[in-house]
Amino acid sequence: MLINEYKPGREFMGRLDYGSDLFLSLLSLVKEKDIKVGVIKVIGACKKSVVAIYDQEEKKYRNVTLEKPMEIVSCIGNVSTAQGKPALHLHIVLADHEGKAFGGHLLEGTEIFAGEFYIKELIGPTLERNHDEVTGLNLWI
Repeated sequence: MLINEYKPGREFMGRLDYGSDLFLSLLSLVKEKDIKVGVIKVIGACKKSVVAIYDQEEKKYRNVTLEKPMEIVSCIGNVSTAQGKPALHLHIVLADHEGKAFGGHLLEGTEIFAGEFYIKELIGPTLERNHDEVTGLNLWI
C-alpha cells in the first residue's frame, strides 16, 4: 500500500472551450500551471467521446468511440507524472439522451460541447507512474 500526505495547494475553476479536446485541454492547463500532483473534476457535455476499457486478462486497453452527443455525468481523476512529465488519469461517465450511461478512461478525442472543470493542486511528494508487472498498468510505485 502506498500512502502519502498532502497539503492543499492552488485551486482552479473554469470553462472549457467549445470544440476543444477535453483531455488535451486539461493536460495543457496542468502543464501551464506546473501542477505536479492534484485532483480533477469535470461536468458538462461532449459532441463525441473516446474512452478506453481495460481488459484485465489480456492486459491491454480497448478504445471505444461514441459518435454522438453525451452528457458528462462525472469525470474525475488525478494528476501525477510518468517519465517525469505530467500525466492525467481520468475516468468519465457519459449518458445519452435516454439516460443510458457508459464509462471508461478518458482519452484524447473527446470533443467538448460545454464543460466546467475544477482542479485542486496538492503539495507533497510527487507520484510517478511506472509499469506494474502484475496488472500491466502504469501505477504509482
